[in-house]
Amino acid sequence: MGRVSVFGTIECLEGRADEMAEVLAAMVEAAGEEPGVEIYSYHRGEGDQFWFFALMADPESMQNHGRGEAMQAAMERFGPLMAAPPKMSTASPIAALGFDV
Repeated sequence: MGRVSVFGTIECLEGRADEMAEVLAAMVEAAGEEPGVEIYSYHRGEGDQFWFFALMADPESMQNHGRGEAMQAAMERFGPLMAAPPKMSTASPIAALGFDV
């Protein structure tokens, strides 16, 4: 199997969006240390909502995601800021501009 795409939405607690943005930036930095992470991004929507997109090289990269010390530390700060569990979905890319499928 090839690459794995991950999409998601995250709703943070009211009034904590700026703090959430800082934590998400730390998570992006930590993801840079993980093998197989090709794209790892968060996007701020309206209000207290954030969007997530990642592209992993393969299913093993996805399974190993989040195990490093830097990511673990960032994720500890992430959980208490969420208003509800994140909604995440995975898929296999079939066509793309900007990366090979």
